[in-house]
Amino acid sequence: MGRSFGLGLRSQLMLALIVAFGAAFVLLSLVTARLDESESAEEQRTRAEGLAQALSAGAGAEGEGLREEAMGRMLSEGLFRRVEIHTAGGLSESWGVLEGKPDAVVTTVDGLELRVWVPASYRGEAARRSLFLFYLGLTASTVLLLSYVLLTYFIVRPIDRLRLASERLAANRLHTRVPVQGAAEVARLAATFNEMAAQLRDDRASLQQRLEELEQTTAELTTAQEQVIRSARLAAVGRLSAGVAHEIGNPLAAIRGLLDLMQLGDLNRDEEKEFVTRIQRETERIHHTIADLLDFSRDDSGSEPRIESSADLAEVVSDTVKLIDRQSRFRDIELALALEDGLSRVRGDHERLRQLLLNLLFNAADALGGKGRIEVHARDAAGVVELIVEDDGPGIDSEIIDQVFDPFVTTKAAGQGTGLGLAVCYTIVERLGGTIEASNRTQGGASFEVRLLAAR
Repeated sequence: MGRSFGLGLRSQLMLALIVAFGAAFVLLSLVTARLDESESAEEQRTRAEGLAQALSAGAGAEGEGLREEAMGRMLSEGLFRRVEIHTAGGLSESWGVLEGKPDAVVTTVDGLELRVWVPASYRGEAARRSLFLFYLGLTASTVLLLSYVLLTYFIVRPIDRLRLASERLAANRLHTRVPVQGAAEVARLAATFNEMAAQLRDDRASLQQRLEELEQTTAELTTAQEQVIRSARLAAVGRLSAGVAHEIGNPLAAIRGLLDLMQLGDLNRDEEKEFVTRIQRETERIHHTIADLLDFSRDDSGSEPRIESSADLAEVVSDTVKLIDRQSRFRDIELALALEDGLSRVRGDHERLRQLLLNLLFNAADALGGKGRIEVHARDAAGVVELIVEDDGPGIDSEIIDQVFDPFVTTKAAGQGTGLGLAVCYTIVERLGGTIEASNRTQGGASFEVRLLAAR
């Protein structure tokens, strides 16, 4: 059931106007009545002058009885306050009480002068006009005052309360309420305002609750992320430790065994020479492993000039190709270059970029087993230069493709690789502000795409 709000605004305005005009009608009625009385007095005065003229016509001795009769009748009816008849010698006759100046003076043909006093309340047109203006002003003032009071109480004051409440609501005081009163429209507006304020309170409470839930969820996600990162670091440390133990422990075990055999003294000169050669080979293996570890873990925090420097990628590719051209592992491998003309210079120094490309080429050659095709592409893109190394070998095992850049991740046989080459590539590219991605080609083989920042 809908709430009732009383009379509507228009109804109240009509009622106020009816009351105002009713009061005006009453006051104007009083004015009209007084004016009617004034007009009656004027008529009486006119008749009195007429009678005075008639009396003056018979003011002689022969009309004395008639004059006495007329004077007595008019005085008894209150038409005159006083009447005087003057002759050449002065006052001849008088009726009534003397007060002020006469209101009418009539001279007869025989020289008599008739003076007449009428009641003071019936004098003059100016008095009637003043009275009319007074009542008219009073009526207008009453109408205005009544209209002001009614409009203030029923319209202005409720709307002003709504304005103040709106300002409080805008100042984030959501518990603001306004009285539901006044005209129907104003009361309905006040009720709607209260409902809106209540809805805002509910929405804010709901939003606050959701915000707290989001903060809690964010905190939980942050904690979980930290745990994942910590676990990933621990796993990486574990893999690194296992790799180091494997890549260094195996050669050390071999060296120790060879030294034990040499200490027995049962070896001839050729066997001792062979054992020394094998010890040197295992020592070189340990040396290369340590060198790769140093490349992987090198701190470039003090090498900002290297990052800010720039290099010609086409020149880097050319120098790298010359370096591997006479190596035995590339003897049966076809190397194809597709370099875009006018390549932009890239951020980074020449030596680090050559090491990056050299590691990618060595990785591709190892995957091909010494025979196949390697393609090197370089082209400009939006703000970067893309370097792509592809081969037509067996591709990357799907089980390790997501960890291919982790240290010591390799598919080579034991002793044939440290699994640090691609990890070093990833570190170089990351420190230069670029990206590197590994994928398998649809036609077979692996693809490594490096995106390096173009030098400004």
